[in-house]
Amino acid sequence: MKSKVLILSIVISIPLFWGVNVLGNNLEDFWYDLELAKRPELITASFNQKLMNIELRNMKLTKERKKDLEKLEIGARSAISVQINKDGERKLLRLNSTDRVPIASLTKLMTALVSVEIYSFDQLITITKEAVNQEGDSKYGNLIVGEQLTVENLLYTMLLESSNDAAYAMTQPIGSEAFVDLMNNYAEKIGLKDTYFVNPTGLESDNPEAVKNYSTAEDLVKLSEYILEKHPEIFEISKNESYKVLKPNGSLHHFIQSGTNKLLGEIPEIIGGKTGWTAAAGGCLLLIINDPKTNSYYINVILGAEDRFAEMHKITDVIQND
Repeated sequence: MKSKVLILSIVISIPLFWGVNVLGNNLEDFWYDLELAKRPELITASFNQKLMNIELRNMKLTKERKKDLEKLEIGARSAISVQINKDGERKLLRLNSTDRVPIASLTKLMTALVSVEIYSFDQLITITKEAVNQEGDSKYGNLIVGEQLTVENLLYTMLLESSNDAAYAMTQPIGSEAFVDLMNNYAEKIGLKDTYFVNPTGLESDNPEAVKNYSTAEDLVKLSEYILEKHPEIFEISKNESYKVLKPNGSLHHFIQSGTNKLLGEIPEIIGGKTGWTAAAGGCLLLIINDPKTNSYYINVILGAEDRFAEMHKITDVIQND
């Protein structure tokens, strides 16, 4: 009988004990909230501590990435990796990053910038003979003398296919010489002290002594920052894996099944980029990737590489693997 009473007492006391604990916790929360209401600086201190912890973690991560990037053996003439966030920028990798070198079709980033500055997206441009005579054919659909395409469709063709025809066509409304002058004016405006353009395509003369479009890895970072700030739509275009190029009447001109950037679809968080290659410049690649873990992004440039994609993978593997 006593054991039954004991068991009954325990059963009755369990919810009572639980209720007391819950009440105690609720009262504790109540008094804690009341104290915070009286002293809001406690909330700020707690919040600031969390921010400080995040900042410390990000600083440690950045330091580790810098150390790992500096250990890389990069098979390129020049390279750079720059982390950019609200606090500024940090150069985590620099390999001959101030050397003036040919940049091939990375030129087309400046061509795109000038184009969006002086034209509207829906402006029609007539394709000239000079444009279609540029070296290199489109993989998916050549431009035809006399036809018209919008600036928008030419931008996709130029940035995804790296079409020299499309790049040259962009100059025609004002003339190629005036357009290239604008490219150099913008280079000066942005502060690209080691950059110069002789054409809108990045193509090189057969004469080895002829002046080529040149820049530095550090200047290309500045150009990318300017584009991201003023005309991010350029990089939005560049990160498309495919695109339907349309005629003014809305019918299909040609379908870009895949662009020149093989890393699209392979590397996550790509903001944009551009490829380039000539015999003199070698393999060139600019790639911007987002890093949500540290609330920053990275501008990475490879110039003069035998395998630009493999070299860029070395860099992005370090950035994206913790």
